[in-house]
Amino acid sequence: MTVNPRAGAPSRRRFLRGSLGASAALAAGPALVGCATSQVRSARNAGTEPVPWPEYVPVEGPRPDLPPDPRGVDAGFLRYPDHLVSSVPERPGSGQTVTAMVETYEAPPRGPGANRYWAALNEALGVDLKLQLVPSGNLSAKLATMMASGDMPDLVMVRNWIPRVADYAANVAADLSEHLSGPAVRDYPNLANLPTYAWRDMGLMGGRIMGVPITRPRTGSTILSNREEMTELAEGTYNDWTAEEFTDTLKRGTGGKKYGFGVASGGWLFGVPLLSSWHGAPNLYGMRDGAFVKAELTEEYRAAVEFARRLHVTEKVYYPGTATMPTETMKSLFFNGTVRAQLDNLPGYQAANIAVGDAFTVDLLRPPTGLGAGATSHFSGGTYGYTLLKPGPPERITLMLRIINYLAAPFGTTEYERTYYGVEGEHFERVDGDLELTELAKTENPSTVPVRYITAPPPVHFYPGNPDAVRRVHAFQTQDVETGIAPLTSGLVVRDALRPYTRMRKLFEDAVISVVQGHDSMKKWDEAVRTWRTQGGDQVDAELAEEYAAVNQT
Repeated sequence: MTVNPRAGAPSRRRFLRGSLGASAALAAGPALVGCATSQVRSARNAGTEPVPWPEYVPVEGPRPDLPPDPRGVDAGFLRYPDHLVSSVPERPGSGQTVTAMVETYEAPPRGPGANRYWAALNEALGVDLKLQLVPSGNLSAKLATMMASGDMPDLVMVRNWIPRVADYAANVAADLSEHLSGPAVRDYPNLANLPTYAWRDMGLMGGRIMGVPITRPRTGSTILSNREEMTELAEGTYNDWTAEEFTDTLKRGTGGKKYGFGVASGGWLFGVPLLSSWHGAPNLYGMRDGAFVKAELTEEYRAAVEFARRLHVTEKVYYPGTATMPTETMKSLFFNGTVRAQLDNLPGYQAANIAVGDAFTVDLLRPPTGLGAGATSHFSGGTYGYTLLKPGPPERITLMLRIINYLAAPFGTTEYERTYYGVEGEHFERVDGDLELTELAKTENPSTVPVRYITAPPPVHFYPGNPDAVRRVHAFQTQDVETGIAPLTSGLVVRDALRPYTRMRKLFEDAVISVVQGHDSMKKWDEAVRTWRTQGGDQVDAELAEEYAAVNQT
C-alpha cells in the first residue's frame, strides 16, 4: 500500500521472488499435514475446471483528484477527503477470539491493553484479534513448522514463493470458492472492490479460490533520484535521455565521495532485472513463437547484464560494496546525498519523501532510449502474498471473511481511516483540511500491528502535506502503464520437485553478480543459460505453458 506515511517497508523484500517469480513452488518442502494416509490433491490447475474469478464491483467513495487506470495507475488524492463513506454497515464480530499469523518487519508492539490503535481496531472489528507475529526472515521456516504440525491459526499470511505453499493451501485451507467466486463475492463489497489482477496473481489452486490476496501496486522497481542534482548533472537531458546521456549523467555524478547510482544487496542484482526491461526483455517469462521463454534466456536480458557490467566495471558509477550493502544503509546514503540515484520501489518512494523532507525533491527516473528492442515496464503481479483461512463451520468462515472485508476497505472510508490512521486525536489530527500524524502513530500503526499483511485495499497515492509527490508518482505511472507488461507467471503453479528452488534461483543470481563485478566474463552467463536448458529448465517452461493455458480459460 502506498498511502500510510509509516507503512513504507524495506524495499529489498519486493525482489525476493527473483527471476523464478511465480515458479517458486517447484521446490521440495515439508510433508503436507493430513496427507500421509490420503491422496494429496495437487494445486496445479491443468486438467481442472477452474471456478470463475470474483466479480469486480467498485466501491463508491470520494472522487480522487488524479484518476486511476485499471491497467496499473493508482488513484491520487492531493488532500484528505472532506467526507468519508462507510463500506461496512455493522461490526463483523460479536466478541469472538480470532488468531492470525502474519509477517512483520517491526519490533513487537505492545498488546491491545496498552496499544490504543490495536484496542480501537479490536473494537471496530468486534473481536479479540490475537496476532502471531513472525519476523520476515523467519517466515518460511515458521510456515514449514506449522505445515508439519497441523496447528493452523484462523488466518495465515503466506507468500507465493514459499515451497509447496500452494499444495498446502489446496489440501488444508478452507475452500472459499462458494463464498467468493463470481457474483458470490458481492456479499463482501470490499473484496469485490479488489482488482482482478490481484486475484489472478494469487492464483487458483486446483481450480479453486483458496485465499484472499494482499494487494499492492503494479508498478515494479524504479530508480529514485535527487532531482535537483540529477537535473544539473544531466545538462538538459534529464528524464528525456538516450542511454549514452543517462550513462554520462551517472559518470558526472560520481566523484569526490559521491556516486551516481546505488543498489542494495539481496535480490536487486545490480538492477539487472530493471535494466532488462529497458532492453525490452520479457517480464520473468515471455511468449515468443507460441512458446514460454524464460527472460534470462533472451538476448535482451543478456544485453542488460552487459550494460550493468559496463556501468560497474568501466564507468564505475555504482557505490562501492553494492553487492553486499544492506537496504537501510543504501537508503541512508541516498537520503544524505552520497548517492544521487537509488533503485527502489513505490513504498520506498513514499518513505524517501518523508525521510528527505525539504532537503531535495525525490523523483522517479524514466528509462533512456536506444537500448535493445526498446524500453518496456515490468509490472509486478500486484500482490504481496495472500491469506488462508482455517477450515470450520460456515458461520466461522463467514466471520473470517467479514473481518478481512473490513480490513480491505478502500481509501475514503471510515473503516480505512480506522485501519490505516487509527484514532483521531490520538494517532492523527485534521489540520487545515489535511491529516497530520502524531508521535504515537510512529509506534502504533498497521505496520507495527501488521494487519496490512492480512489483506489490503486497492493502492492509492496520498502523502499528507505533499501533493507534489502525489503528482510526480501519478505522472510516472501514467507514462509507465503505456509500455507495461504483466508477468505471465502470475498465479501459476508448477511441480518440478526434483529441482531445489534455492539452487535454481541462485544459478542466474550468482552469474549476474560474478559478471557485473568483473570476476568473470559473459561466458559465465552463457554457461548459466546452458545449465538451465540441460538440467530440466525446458520442462519447467513446458509446465508453465500448460498451467498458463489452464488458468486463462476464465
